[in-house]
Amino acid sequence: MEGGPLIPVDRKGISLKVLKAKDRVIFAEADYEFVDILLSFLTLPIGTVVRLVGPDSTSIGPLTSMYNSVSSLESGHLQTDYCKEMLLNPRNASETECSKLKINVYPQEPAKLYTCGCFDFEWSESGCGTDRWFSTFKDRECPSECRMSALAKVEEDKAIKGGGGVFVKDVAARFMITDDLHVMAASTAACILLFQMLGINDGNEIEESHLVFDTQEVIRLLKFALLSKSPLTEAILYVHCSSKKESVKFQLKGTPQPDKNASASNIKNMTLKLLVSKSKKTVLYAEAEVDVVDFLFSFLTYPLGSIIRLLGKKSGFGCVDNLYKSAEDLSTGGYLKSQECTKMLVCPKLAPFHNVENQLLQIEEASYPMYVSDSSQGLWVVTRSPEMNFFAAVMDPKSPTGVVDAGKGYMKGPATFMILNDLTVSPLSPVKSVALLNQMNVPINDVVECVVTIGHDEALNLLNASLISKTVLSDVFNQEEPYPEVMLKV
Repeated sequence: MEGGPLIPVDRKGISLKVLKAKDRVIFAEADYEFVDILLSFLTLPIGTVVRLVGPDSTSIGPLTSMYNSVSSLESGHLQTDYCKEMLLNPRNASETECSKLKINVYPQEPAKLYTCGCFDFEWSESGCGTDRWFSTFKDRECPSECRMSALAKVEEDKAIKGGGGVFVKDVAARFMITDDLHVMAASTAACILLFQMLGINDGNEIEESHLVFDTQEVIRLLKFALLSKSPLTEAILYVHCSSKKESVKFQLKGTPQPDKNASASNIKNMTLKLLVSKSKKTVLYAEAEVDVVDFLFSFLTYPLGSIIRLLGKKSGFGCVDNLYKSAEDLSTGGYLKSQECTKMLVCPKLAPFHNVENQLLQIEEASYPMYVSDSSQGLWVVTRSPEMNFFAAVMDPKSPTGVVDAGKGYMKGPATFMILNDLTVSPLSPVKSVALLNQMNVPINDVVECVVTIGHDEALNLLNASLISKTVLSDVFNQEEPYPEVMLKV
């Protein structure tokens, strides 16, 4: 990346003061609005992050490979046509709150509810029952096969209205953001300590700049927050800090505590067939059933904050760990608005209906409120008040019938898929398998098949490796003694 000037201050956005020395940012000074934007990164599903980063997402590695696999997947392999959209553009459980940010990089508006627009009493006896059906996808068929294209008016709960910040209190305090994304309340002591840590003794070395961040700059900062140990320097000064970057080596993780609020009733281990080279002692590729593919694809729906929490704040994923710790510290210091806001950042939920049947990593799923609906004004008004006429049920996009089936997966089975080391997923093809072995220069008699079990620990390691490794399967499953071979069957 070539060097360049600071962003012009006449652009619309959020103002920052930046102290820099020797072509690196020491820290940025900002108010609560900019800190709100930084913390909102923790609510973003990783599939959304891949989409936002765009062509540069190849640097993220296996997550991009998996995202592209979903994009290339034929609809016949999915439960419904909506499943691909849910994986490629996963909803944010905190999207309503994020929509109030001064700069919101989340690319979708808060979910809207659509209905078929029938307002007469006879409709309620025609087949949908006395419950009212709504869909978050426009033009979906209701149980009576009517197109759900009428937009319902959703009355906002007065309890969530209010001014000020979104996550951070509307305070006069200024905040310091270090180059590696530690966020703290500004103080002279913190400033001096930072100078000492960086070996800066001469104040003449320090240069102050004023700049304005707009949406594109925030997205650039998000990208470098994932890839760099000096994201402010790279995003603001356009200075490439490759000499300062650390090479993160994958290591097996322990077993952090799962989400206490997530259901574990249907959790069971899964099996995976590995095709291994005896001579190279490395995994070539894997063969998996629908449950494993469902689980891997569900990574795209995980919010960044939940990923960091699952990995014990040791993900090695750029500087996101530091941002997560800052959210915890700001909460302890009383700078966040409420305990609910804290949970949105350090324990973000999956969006409604985004869970899968066998969710080994136990992230809690949000749910839509118990809406009721009223058509007395010729328009379906959806509210949380129990004084209206009809109960409103939101259809599950993953369900062919729309009936809610908690945790139902995205994939349609039975089917078998091939998973490469970089988590590229495709339907299993014997012809493609042979071509792949030839491409890898692996003799057929050098290939053995091994069966491994994926439990919670293996699932955790797969998640971590998908963030930092380019050889996920080999890193996760070559750490132990060789697995027992099984007879290759025709």
